[in-house]
Amino acid sequence: MLRMARHGFTLVELLVVITIIGTLTAVLLPAVQSAREAARRLECANHLKQIGLALHNYAALHGAMPPGAIVSKSYQSKGKSNFDPWAEATSTIAGNHGTSWLLQILPFLEQHALFSQWNFSKSVLSNKAVAATDVAGFYCPTRRSGIRTEDQKIMFPKKSPDDSRTGWTSGGTDYGGCLGAQNAFANPTTSDPRREFCGPTYVYAPSVRGIFVPNLATRPSEITDGMSNTIATGELPRTQWTGKATDEYWELCHTSVDGWAVAGSATLFDTAKFQEGYDEGQPGGFNTDYFESAGSDHPGGVQFGMADGSVHFLQTTIDSIVYANLGSMADRQPTQLP
Repeated sequence: MLRMARHGFTLVELLVVITIIGTLTAVLLPAVQSAREAARRLECANHLKQIGLALHNYAALHGAMPPGAIVSKSYQSKGKSNFDPWAEATSTIAGNHGTSWLLQILPFLEQHALFSQWNFSKSVLSNKAVAATDVAGFYCPTRRSGIRTEDQKIMFPKKSPDDSRTGWTSGGTDYGGCLGAQNAFANPTTSDPRREFCGPTYVYAPSVRGIFVPNLATRPSEITDGMSNTIATGELPRTQWTGKATDEYWELCHTSVDGWAVAGSATLFDTAKFQEGYDEGQPGGFNTDYFESAGSDHPGGVQFGMADGSVHFLQTTIDSIVYANLGSMADRQPTQLP
């Protein structure tokens, strides 16, 4: 009788094939992931590029950049006049604002319809239908495409860390404007979670002032350190402190606030050096998870938009003094990008 030949893999051959496939996967997967991150970083850079172009178009029409925040009320704190953008943004009183610079440039980002719906006689909370709208260009693709579950805990209008309500489910941003090289905000506390601007003594000081300050529009001619050497925009951290701090005072400083329409730390950052302005909690630099600092989910650094519209990726190893000087626009210490 003729015996039929049987074709197939032996056990040894099968194991060899599996080993080869596993090896190729191990070799190629990091390369694929790296390529995907490169593409996401490029898209993120394009978002900052579009924001920079919108700022230039805004300035061409109005003669100046938009104010970093619009706040009508001030109050006395330790003998100084401070601004409290959060209190205004969450107010329902007519005439309160608490709005950000991102709101002002919507028409230059092809968001005319959204901008036209905003009632400028009312606060952010009173404009929730508009403020809670996702704008794709305000999201970094590496971090998210929308509001994540953990983001809801820091989304406007959550008024305190112990507030049981979750925030909005949309309307966030991963980008903000630069206030300058000063410690720009008062640190939040458990009894008062607001992040007030530190007042004229800080945010308007010529030696440290950035492009985006409250109630003041910056003219391009005022950026005397050079448009290509002054940070205008950058990525923001979106973190919520989950560790246990020995001092709850510092715990709140590691929690972000989110929302593109909201004035204050939700849409602004500073480049202050360590302990600048007598703030012992200010770590300096970026990617520190500190609420005043810039930060991203890109490995190794953060993308920044310069005043000339260019976008650059700065490494976390950048010298803190160089970084601080890049954030101020007229400190007479022009610093070139590394």
